Amino acid sequence: MFRCIIPSTLQRNRAAAKAMIASGCGGLQTLSATAVGLDRRAICGLSVPVRVSVLTTNRSMTTAYQGIPGDGKHNAHLISDIIPFQATLIDGRRVEVDYFRHVEDDIEEDEYYAGMALMNLIIREGRSWPFDQEFESVDDWRGYFLSHSAFVVRAINNGMDSSKKDSSRSGEILGCFYVKPNYPGRCSHVCNGGFITAPRFRRLGVGRLMGRVFLRAAKDLGYKSSYFNLVFKSNVGSVLMWESLGFEQVAVLENAAALEGMEEGELDTAYGYRYDLEKLPDNYRP
Repeated sequence: MFRCIIPSTLQRNRAAAKAMIASGCGGLQTLSATAVGLDRRAICGLSVPVRVSVLTTNRSMTTAYQGIPGDGKHNAHLISDIIPFQATLIDGRRVEVDYFRHVEDDIEEDEYYAGMALMNLIIREGRSWPFDQEFESVDDWRGYFLSHSAFVVRAINNGMDSSKKDSSRSGEILGCFYVKPNYPGRCSHVCNGGFITAPRFRRLGVGRLMGRVFLRAAKDLGYKSSYFNLVFKSNVGSVLMWESLGFEQVAVLENAAALEGMEEGELDTAYGYRYDLEKLPDNYRP
């Protein structure tokens, strides 16, 4: 179970405070994993942002781990022929890969908050990303996730989650990912990607869909190659998926990560995966 912690003051946005109260989050509330970070109206799985970060990083100098707050639509004109992209998942559910929808002053409908909730949920999980501290404000999260190109996988129709026990609704966020430079300046043609599938919707093909759209979008955005810095050995599903999509393992970093669930003092191995985007066929479709 996760707890919803609501600060006593919301200096950034009074409307956000009203929305939190209206959604039943006026104090300390316990939520199930079903609610936390998986429904864009269930924002209580994280601390409400109370500060605005001032980042002066130049966009050309951003890397995989820093950037300036954006909307995830950098150079959107280059991929207008594939985004939004509609597809069918393993269970027959129709979804679309699209940009994050930002709804000013309404955190129940604002997908920025849903994206940050998912990110923080994965950080708490501690198994697939290197971070050990959650994002405390939407602007901090935007600086990391939305600095360049970022997308959600959004349900078009109602359905069931992967357990087939809980229903899900149209408009629910099943996953999200970004495409941005891995390195600054002279190496910024090498991109990085970050992928999150909501736990409720794993094993339905969401991750694979994001990976395929990533390849097409990254190439069209002008990147020459992609490099994933830290794919952990224990994340077997991720390793198998990237290799099945044609990524080449080019690096092994032993003793790289102290992940949740491992024995005390045990460190997981990380792999580096590369994809030569110049070899991706021009007619490749996700």
